[in-house]
Amino acid sequence: MLTDLRQEFARTVAHDSPATFRNCFVRSSVRVQSATLIPRLEKVLFQKFICLIVGCLMLAASAHAQIVGVVMMHGKHGTPAQLQQLAATVANAGFLVDRPEMCWSAARIYDRTYLECFADIDAAATRLKRHGATAIVVLGMSLGGNAALGFGARRQDLKGIIALAPAHAPELLRRRPDIAESIASAQAAVVAGKAEEKETFNDIDLGRIFPVNTTPVVYLSFFGPESAAVMPENAAHLTAPLLMVSGSNDPTQSNAGNIFARAPFDPRNEHLTVEADHLGTPAASAAAVLSWLKMLAHSGLAQ
Repeated sequence: MLTDLRQEFARTVAHDSPATFRNCFVRSSVRVQSATLIPRLEKVLFQKFICLIVGCLMLAASAHAQIVGVVMMHGKHGTPAQLQQLAATVANAGFLVDRPEMCWSAARIYDRTYLECFADIDAAATRLKRHGATAIVVLGMSLGGNAALGFGARRQDLKGIIALAPAHAPELLRRRPDIAESIASAQAAVVAGKAEEKETFNDIDLGRIFPVNTTPVVYLSFFGPESAAVMPENAAHLTAPLLMVSGSNDPTQSNAGNIFARAPFDPRNEHLTVEADHLGTPAASAAAVLSWLKMLAHSGLAQ
């Protein structure tokens, strides 16, 4: 009888089918029940042992079949091409990739509020699922990394979060007189009933101030005291594992350690430092990103 069971499991593993595992369990149970040489107690224990083994094999088969899709978000004033090299590396490794143009691109800069921009991430995830993805990882650089944290804090079903040189800290930026002046102007416009009328406000990118034309309500969603873009706060509400990568020559990463420290504990969390400036971080982190994605795809703690 035991020889028959071993042969049955060998055929089951070769086919790698959960349905076959269930059939094997049923047939094996019948054989155990019909064996007169095994006492009743041993039969019960043996059946439970077989059930445990079959369950483990089914879980392993399910994890192996998972297809991971990665949404990649560019930085402020950037375009999807900003992550083209990283996307090619990840796609060549067998992952699905979608690079949406976000509402902070050079062409769109602030045409939606911070939280409304997440609709573009949802749309990208939907496209990935239509192409066969069964799990979603959200990746972003700079302001895109900020959005990855914000999105991850508000979605429960993600496989992982990757923030490369995450930037745009409204709680710090509003201490600057030029940004504070624009915040006050936007707040006054809202009080005056002009929340949806476009005005020119100050924005900042890598230390350089430049004008943006948007509505007061949109501007305040990115910079105001009630902004949902505060990274330490968002990191504290993540429900998926986090990979953060910071460049050693990137002044925007001065608060990166505090952001990472706020993330809930997960043994898969990592904060890495690479030799790069702000814009060079995605290319410098390609190997680390790919390694982490592969680990996540085979993790027994899958979301």
